[in-house]
This record gives sequence, structure tokens and C-alpha cells, in this order.
Amino acid sequence: MKIVLVTQRIEKIGKYLEDRNNLDSRLTNYLNRIGYIPILVPNNFSLMLKLIKNLKIKGILLSGGGDPKKKDIRSKIERHLVKYSINTNTPLIGICRGAQAINLYFKGKIVKINNHVKVKHFIFFKNTKKKYKVNSFHDYGIKKKSLSKKLKEIASSKDGCIELFSTNNNKILGMMWHPERESKIKYTDKKIIKKIFS
Repeated sequence: MKIVLVTQRIEKIGKYLEDRNNLDSRLTNYLNRIGYIPILVPNNFSLMLKLIKNLKIKGILLSGGGDPKKKDIRSKIERHLVKYSINTNTPLIGICRGAQAINLYFKGKIVKINNHVKVKHFIFFKNTKKKYKVNSFHDYGIKKKSLSKKLKEIASSKDGCIELFSTNNNKILGMMWHPERESKIKYTDKKIIKKIFS
């Protein structure tokens, strides 16, 4: 099975407001079920460097949850991992916040949007008649005009928000929905992920 590095959010937990690395367990379970070994990246820069040096990484996943504009250690690590992906041709996927972080890395923008939290809606694949129903849990998104010029649209929602995009070489992919939050593994989600992490 292929090893995929997965980033985590930082949250202050409990009475003493301890900094905790945090990840929805559904994401690691999902990756395992579709054939990968998820290795969680601690929010520690030197440890992250040791992981990418000593493991045979076949993919990187920037997880959801949190503000991608926040200047913290998670953002520093994720920016380094995007750069590492570019330099080594290692496939990388960003989910929700992770997709936003990719767009910001490539000098795109994110904007406040409406009607994308705890709903399901269709996305429409560019230059085809194909549509696909996805979940949505974000109040910031990427409008067509705010997508980086270095990224290409694959699918968007009816209100003009980019829902799926990639770099021109298709090694970096951003998806704005959460495949791990579906009750069952959806064929299209699995196909999209496995195409990148092949």
C-alpha cells in the first residue's frame, strides 16, 4: 500500500488550552479503505522534514478545517509540502481548506460565499455535460476570477464557485468537498483521488 502524508489542524483543547494536532478520523479511515496508508504530519517543521526524508511517500494530502490565510506552523508546513510536491513531482491533493491553501500558494484568492455550508449541490464539469452531486462545508470559496492563473478549472458549481481544479501537469489537485464525510465510498470520488495518487 502507498504512503500518503496527511496534514492536521491545530486546536487549543481543554482547561489548559493545550495545542493539539487534530484530524477527523473519517479521513484516515477513508484513505485506508481506498488503498493507502495515511501518515499524519505533526505540526512541527523539523519532524515534517524527517518524514519526507525517511519515508517513501507516494502522495500528500492537505486536510480540511481552519483558516488557510492564518500565518501559523500548519500553513508553513503546507506551503513547504506544496513546494516539495512541485520539486519532486509528488502527487498532492487538497480537500476544502487544503484546496484553498493550494490556490493561495499559487497567488490566487479566496472569497466569502453563501449557501455552501452543510448542504449538497451539483457541480458541473467544464466542457462536458457531466454533473455530480457533492457535499459542501465551507463559507469561503474560489470564484472563477479568483482562481490562480497557474491552475485550471475542472468543475464548478452553479453559482460560479470552483469545486475541482488542478495544475497543468495534473500532479496537484484541489477539491472543495469532503469525500470522507459520505456514508459510503462514492465511485467518482475514489476515481478522482486514485487518478492523482496512481
